[in-house]
Amino acid sequence: MKRAGAGALLLGVMCLATGVQARSLAGSTESVHQRWVDTASVGLDPQVVDTLQRIRGANRRLLALRAYLRAGDSLAARWSWSLEQLSRYPSTPEGKVAAADIDAVVAAFAKANPGYELQVNRQPRSLEVQLDHWNENASVVTVSGALAQYLDRRFARSASPSAAGLRDAMVQWKPNSAAALAAPGMSAHGQGRAFDFAVARNGQIVAGLEAASARSRWDDAGWSRKLRAAVLASGKPFAGPLQSPYEPWHYAYTPP
Repeated sequence: MKRAGAGALLLGVMCLATGVQARSLAGSTESVHQRWVDTASVGLDPQVVDTLQRIRGANRRLLALRAYLRAGDSLAARWSWSLEQLSRYPSTPEGKVAAADIDAVVAAFAKANPGYELQVNRQPRSLEVQLDHWNENASVVTVSGALAQYLDRRFARSASPSAAGLRDAMVQWKPNSAAALAAPGMSAHGQGRAFDFAVARNGQIVAGLEAASARSRWDDAGWSRKLRAAVLASGKPFAGPLQSPYEPWHYAYTPP
């Protein structure tokens, strides 16, 4: 009994030590990845740096930072509007025309597809909402983890790569599949110039906004083609659908 008790005690101590070591390693890795974020983000616009700080976890920050670096000089023009700008947009001349142009697409679709209708999410997506989605989305976790692993291989965790080296590595890296969301601040929804369409019949959604069913509910069922045809028939300035990540329901509004 004494031997058994001693063995159990030793096993418990070993498990505790292993757990402490694992937590220590995880903490060390997080610290290194955060140092890379800090190094590679030097010189970016303060609002971009502030957004990075509001993202949960160094890996998610690395993935968002990669998107900001890839945007280059276009980042400022693509950055999400303030809440004030978003709330004011529907009453602006462009906002009113956009609403009428959406109505034209809805009408063209209904005419070509009797019994079916388009439901449209006209609500802009604020930076705050984008951050919430980025911090919770499973695909972001997967893709950001792959980026972190790539950087771990490229730069030993004990190394201190230069800002230029880190930026080049992040920009050149290509994921096997894209995250399902644009990085916070870069969604076209953040300027009120992107719209998601859903197909409904008798008030029930037939083809919605679920990425997992984009091919089966949209492509295979023919709704991708029919929505595209309605957009073209309307003659209104919508570009799409979004290809990466693939969203057959997502169209950008591109007024002249």
